[in-house]
Amino acid sequence: MPQLKINYQKVKINKNYLIAAVILWIISFFIQVWPIIFLSIFCVLNAIVLSLDRYISMPIDIEFSTFSSILMTLVYGLNWGIANAIITKLAAIIHNKKFAIDHLFMIGGYCIAAVMASIIPGSLFAVGMLATIIVNIYIVFVSKFITMLSDTEILMYGLSNSMFNMVLFIGFADMFYKIMMFFH
Repeated sequence: MPQLKINYQKVKINKNYLIAAVILWIISFFIQVWPIIFLSIFCVLNAIVLSLDRYISMPIDIEFSTFSSILMTLVYGLNWGIANAIITKLAAIIHNKKFAIDHLFMIGGYCIAAVMASIIPGSLFAVGMLATIIVNIYIVFVSKFITMLSDTEILMYGLSNSMFNMVLFIGFADMFYKIMMFFH
């Protein structure tokens, strides 16, 4: 019976990644790089998710800005939460090459989420869902009286946003929070 021969290969590590990691580690002694790294990750995630707007012409509001603004506030403070609220939406606008006036109101909503996260006590899930509900109430008023959306559109945006954030806070918030706290 022939024996199976396994060829082993040495692990090849790109020197550029190793150099970048060492430089990042050295810089981290002088400035807070981890909030910047997590902010960048959240910008990429948000831009990818909001790219669905190009292909789906339905009134849905699936985004990472609320979730990430709350996490950034809880881990790094209100300033980082507000910076996240603004920058994640701006990154999505630039990535999608699409700007609408309601994006300014959405940024305001994400800032509200960051502020709520800084003052609401409780578990990560409770803080996240309460802040999401408050933001969606704000968005209902903006959508109804400023951007003049129909009741059906308002309902679909609010429900899709609440459900998506619920999934994020139930399934991923604890994991993200622990990872972010590890690098804090």
